Amino acid sequence: MWVVKAHGVTFYVNHVTSEMPWSTKETPGNEKTKGSIKFKKCKLTIDTSDNSATISKLGIADAWLKHPERRAGRIIMSWGGKMWEALKAGEFEHSKMKEVTGACSSSWAICDLRDEHELTLALIKYPNSFRILAPNEAYYQEYDKKGDYIEELWEEDEDNYFED
Repeated sequence: MWVVKAHGVTFYVNHVTSEMPWSTKETPGNEKTKGSIKFKKCKLTIDTSDNSATISKLGIADAWLKHPERRAGRIIMSWGGKMWEALKAGEFEHSKMKEVTGACSSSWAICDLRDEHELTLALIKYPNSFRILAPNEAYYQEYDKKGDYIEELWEEDEDNYFED
């Protein structure tokens, strides 16, 4: 997966195509990302059918496009991990937790944190214990379906491993 950030919102996509020039930015002090590719004054379009992103030139009509909405987030965490325990103890206001059943008896939980300030506090208090899902991710969309459980959608997903 690729990580695309626009206006402070992170999207995880399977493929990125660009019709725009770009520059690089090195971040050697960051353990996870040693560098990034930057685009300026462009339009990000995500095709949800194959979860691919296209970066293209802004047109005159695009000046009225709304920026992605920032709000409290839908999170995925280890079932029984630190963040899960905090939610069970009532530390943060959240929606119903749904279990994602995985291979080899592994499981995760997904829920919505309802308050942006609490989400920020959770990020500080429980680093590496959960990840915020982007609206274009399959688990984000599966959460909205009926039922208490979500079947694992792919065999290996590095982003599902959390430190606890």
